[in-house]
Amino acid sequence: MNKLAVKSKNIILKITSLEKKRKIIANASLLLLTVSTYFLRSENQEVKIQHATLQEKSSNLKQNMIIFNSNYEDFPLPVWQKVKRGDEFIIQYINPNYVTEFGHIFNNDQYALIGKNNFEIFSKKIAQLYYENDVAVSITGSRIESIEEAIDKEGKIIKLKVIKWRDIKDNKDTLVYGMVKEIIRYPQVIK
Repeated sequence: MNKLAVKSKNIILKITSLEKKRKIIANASLLLLTVSTYFLRSENQEVKIQHATLQEKSSNLKQNMIIFNSNYEDFPLPVWQKVKRGDEFIIQYINPNYVTEFGHIFNNDQYALIGKNNFEIFSKKIAQLYYENDVAVSITGSRIESIEEAIDKEGKIIKLKVIKWRDIKDNKDTLVYGMVKEIIRYPQVIK
């Protein structure tokens, strides 16, 4: 048993001495880290390329939606289009007049609303009213006229006379269009 202990001790001493002279474990660890970093960097580049490709596709889809709805580009009233996805109504298009009237809500960027639902943009109360009217139009298929609310540039609530209608594309996409017929601003009280 003593011989085994002495042999084990000698082997450990030789390995320790070799490690001190050549630093094999440290160099092996550095080599492994270098190789793994190289592979992570190449994976990172692939992810960046995929991300840039998806951004380009997204931009093209948004521009195509504007071309698809070009009939409304010069329309004098605010118009929007939403598509029903599950229980949500996702904004696909807003015309320039919508941006003029309500752009203060989303930094006047015509593309900022595309791909979002009302709950991501407006207060819960306003978004819920929009949602209920969208559901009514999408289920019944009837054109509805209603009074909805919005926030003006000064942060005050204004009333909107809105008309909404439905269109079904290729028996699968339910599109809900809306148009503001009139903006009812409250007169300021003179003191």
